[in-house]
Amino acid sequence: MKRTAVILGMHPGTFGEFDQTRTDCDLFVLNEMVSRGSIPTADYVIQIHKPVVWRSSQNRNDKKHYDWLKTQTKIPVLMQERYEDVPASVKYPLDEIMAEFKGAERYFTSSVAYGLAYAIYKKYRRIEVYGVEMETNTEYAHQRPCVAYWVGVAYGKGIEVDYHSRQFFASPLYGYDGDITIPLETYEERVKVLSKEAEIVLAEYKKAKLLTDSTIEAFRRDFKNGCDYFEKRVNRQAELAHAFNTLDGAIQVNQRHIKACKIMEAETGNYFISRQVYENEMDSGQKSWYEQQHDVKVASDAIKAKEDELRDATSPGYRSRRVDEFIQLVEEYVKAFGKTGLLAGVSAESKYLMGLHEQNERMVGGEKAVEIMAEARA
Repeated sequence: MKRTAVILGMHPGTFGEFDQTRTDCDLFVLNEMVSRGSIPTADYVIQIHKPVVWRSSQNRNDKKHYDWLKTQTKIPVLMQERYEDVPASVKYPLDEIMAEFKGAERYFTSSVAYGLAYAIYKKYRRIEVYGVEMETNTEYAHQRPCVAYWVGVAYGKGIEVDYHSRQFFASPLYGYDGDITIPLETYEERVKVLSKEAEIVLAEYKKAKLLTDSTIEAFRRDFKNGCDYFEKRVNRQAELAHAFNTLDGAIQVNQRHIKACKIMEAETGNYFISRQVYENEMDSGQKSWYEQQHDVKVASDAIKAKEDELRDATSPGYRSRRVDEFIQLVEEYVKAFGKTGLLAGVSAESKYLMGLHEQNERMVGGEKAVEIMAEARA
């Protein structure tokens, strides 16, 4: 066993930084890297997947991987068990590792994590990692934190870790680096832009409401005018109420932040709205939007039922009373549907502001951070 363990993945960003002629390290590679020719040889292969994966001829990475496993005997293959059909297979010491690392003994979300834990367990004094970035959604959300955890365990054990990546551990220092505050002027400008749009929609809404009212009143005066246009005109009025309230919800979000910033500035000389504020408001708006759908359906069903009554309302007095009830239901429906717009506006605007905040986070840290991120994208 050498002093250094190298874990090599396939990400092109740093895969080529590993010198394949080195003899001072034990090289651990993942899954099909040797069998498909990505690297000519290694000291260990980590193949922790279930047999249904590596025995399959449909293996998407290397259809001949199983043939290689059955025939090669030079490179030990760390696997869940010792398999008779894989002569070089070595049972991964999972029980022993879990016994040693109490508290997070079941925290393994990737082959890289198993590799790191194995290197720590075998007491290598130095671990180098190449070709492991964890950029895709699945890796980023589920696997990346686990890899970071095991790197931390290695550090805690006094093991040197050289993680070759331009982005894995490249992050601004929370609370120290850069300025991620959304300027007060941004909120104020959003209010101006959204308010102009809201004025236009509100004018359209008023026209639609007048058309709905006039159609209903014409029917009140004479049932021969019919109620065939009710649904179309009520829905148009409700859609515009929804659109107006969506804008109004977005405006209210910015107005709340303006008020909060001004209070903070008066008290401390500065202001800052954290990302969590935007996220919480977004989540709250989405949750309330789903809950509001029940009220919209109830109001919509009530209008349809009342329309059926109106079709038979030939008597002036009876018809007038039913029309009054219908008008009240329309108001309730428009209000309920409009509220969904308000909640949608709150959620969408909070998501937009959270995006601005995250953009600022990515931009903080000065020229070095910009350089690191530019290299990571290359």
